[in-house]
Amino acid sequence: MEKVCQVTIVHKEKVNVIKKKLDQKDFSNLLVLGKCFSDSSRIKIFYALETYKEMCVCDLAEILTASVATTSHHLRFLKKHGMAKSRQDGKVVYYSLANEDILSAIRVFLKLSENLSMKS
Repeated sequence: MEKVCQVTIVHKEKVNVIKKKLDQKDFSNLLVLGKCFSDSSRIKIFYALETYKEMCVCDLAEILTASVATTSHHLRFLKKHGMAKSRQDGKVVYYSLANEDILSAIRVFLKLSENLSMKS
């Protein structure tokens, strides 16, 4: 049984503080992060890049069982939003996570996912 309040009491001071703070916040970057993590292909890309640090588009496409074009689309999205970076070596393009903060965040999300699945 879900616990809910038995009476409706609004704690106006707390509500007003939060509303004022929310008016000053820009959550657009957080929403983009949500989009980055809301696609299973992108999550697989994150996992692969967390594991091997750098991978070429062809290898990532093989992992995703997707075309190079589809994989490139996901990688462009991640790169556009600062989550991944690329470098070209001759005819091969390699992708990696954009920085250590992204790597740390991926590891936290993967660990959180493992912990949540253990509780289910």
